[in-house]
Amino acid sequence: MPTETPPTDPTPTIALIGATSIAERIASRALRSGFNVVIDDVSDARLKAISLNLHGAGSSLNLTQSIESAIRSADFIIDALPDDLEVKLELFTLFDKFAKPTAIFITTGSIPIDDLAEITFCPDRCLAVRLTASPDGNESVVQLMPGRKTSAQTLKTCTNLFLNSLAYRAA
Repeated sequence: MPTETPPTDPTPTIALIGATSIAERIASRALRSGFNVVIDDVSDARLKAISLNLHGAGSSLNLTQSIESAIRSADFIIDALPDDLEVKLELFTLFDKFAKPTAIFITTGSIPIDDLAEITFCPDRCLAVRLTASPDGNESVVQLMPGRKTSAQTLKTCTNLFLNSLAYRAA
């Protein structure tokens, strides 16, 4: 008798680490585009605030104070915390430990992605993203910044995510 495979959710999941303004901007676009979004933060107050701000943006929003549960099923794990090298190194270590084998690790900070990717077993799936306001201030502009070992497939997947699915304008 053949074994049944459990159904999988074909909708990609984005895990945002840190209930920050950049996480809110990404989550808003992702929810409107039909993605599942998980936001992790240690602060209950920040999670409540971001939940209120995203109310009505989509029904696929989950909030957690457990980074492990946030990243386990995510296809894209986005670190949206302010720059602190030790914190980000710890995050990427956790991503590496608990993420599914195909997850892409993304940082939004200014720490070079190569510094973070080198502590993982998957530097080919690590990428930095910079979101800045357009000159007129009406939209965000995205710049994808691959590391030395970022694969062409990771870059292509993230290009599709940010430029096509989330409709950011390229820098």
